[in-house]
Amino acid sequence: MPKRAIASDRVFKPALPFAQATLAGGFLFVCCTGRNLEGQFAVGDVQAQTQQAIDNIRTLVEQAGGSLSDVVKCTVYVTDRANWAPMNAVYFANFAEDPPHRVSAIVSGLGSPDCLVEIDATAYLGAD
Repeated sequence: MPKRAIASDRVFKPALPFAQATLAGGFLFVCCTGRNLEGQFAVGDVQAQTQQAIDNIRTLVEQAGGSLSDVVKCTVYVTDRANWAPMNAVYFANFAEDPPHRVSAIVSGLGSPDCLVEIDATAYLGAD
């Protein structure tokens, strides 16, 4: 099955050679944190970072020809149990209708002490 990288100049690109998203077999795989285009974590709290992560996912899904409604599965990682309800408020505001299947975990860290949330999403865009 062929695969191809999907990228957008509207989403932060890390220095490491990670693909921003990968399209394979009609599925788009993307994982985003709450970093803005300049690489800074969204100012504020977990809600700001959650919104930025979802905005980044939306941008990459749209770059591949889909929309946020094409997301079929998310895995959400949160670093503090106290952030659970605020993260959920933003998450479900963005996935209000027919939300994707979701797995969630509270983790001890996400690569940077400033990172409060990371969302791994899979979108189905049809056969490529």
